[in-house]
Amino acid sequence: MRLDPNGDAASFPKRTALPNVAGTPDGAAWFWGGSDELGRLNLLTPERIRKSTQDVQTGEVVSLNLPLDVPRPPIFDRQPIQHQIHSTAPNTLDDTYAMNTQSSSQWDGFRHFADPRTGYFYNGVISQEILGDEDEDIEETGKLGIDAWARHGIVGRGVLLDVFRWAKESGKEYDPFSRHEITVEDLQACAKKQGVSFRTGDILLIRTGWLQHYFSLSAGSQDDRSKQSSSQKQYAGLAASSSMKDFLHNNYFAAAASDNANFEVWPPESAQECLHASMLPLWGMPIGELWNLEALSDKCVAQRRWTFLLTSSPGNVPGGVGSPPNALAIF
Repeated sequence: MRLDPNGDAASFPKRTALPNVAGTPDGAAWFWGGSDELGRLNLLTPERIRKSTQDVQTGEVVSLNLPLDVPRPPIFDRQPIQHQIHSTAPNTLDDTYAMNTQSSSQWDGFRHFADPRTGYFYNGVISQEILGDEDEDIEETGKLGIDAWARHGIVGRGVLLDVFRWAKESGKEYDPFSRHEITVEDLQACAKKQGVSFRTGDILLIRTGWLQHYFSLSAGSQDDRSKQSSSQKQYAGLAASSSMKDFLHNNYFAAAASDNANFEVWPPESAQECLHASMLPLWGMPIGELWNLEALSDKCVAQRRWTFLLTSSPGNVPGGVGSPPNALAIF
């Protein structure tokens, strides 16, 4: 089955009605062609982009990116950025830096997570095509590199669901540094309170309050939290329930991002059932994490609107696994 990206979510297959295709994992929604590397980003068609630009009213811009050295130290034992400034000639400076693309605001690219059951990355790519395998005489390819997204660009209508603010105002406040599951019912109630409805190809942003809580900690507490083992960490995030998967799949969002380090609730119940295992390899739906949604939240409240033009320009790194989003919200 191949879908027309200009179509509407109402006419696209629901998750429970996805076709069973021989040689593909159960639940795969590889609808955009055998060589496709964009997944749900195909929904960001020229017509949708044109329509999204018409929503710009004031021209105000909000950056959605953390400094590349925040969190400090990085979460999940990732390496911090290494930045050096050096002179190349009198009165002339260059700089170099090395970083883990998962250490700050990020896109998880399609090379980041394979289907745990079959080992397939999005659209049937296998790890040997990414890493190469001398024993199998398989050469490394550039398939699914983040550069495909960079060449396409990510521009569309952003929608913020400010779940943390909604929960507080609704008497349902929670600790973002606990294993609190954000449910579909929470997302729908938040959307209703904000007066938000969804369009095919929206870029969904979810504010969990993780960053607000992180910024409230002392430097020592931030350091202690970062150094906890993965098994010790507990973070609020989206529930990896069947109903949540239906919600994320059937609305045909182009991508989804959050302000926490994990997108979904941490720790997950299992690798097989986690949201990453559905969104990246099966649906080709990009995941953003650690996006700075604090100023965006305040701007949305001030303007009483929770939709905006969103632009993102991932790093054009051939074969890259992830990238800082370089994302902006334009009102």
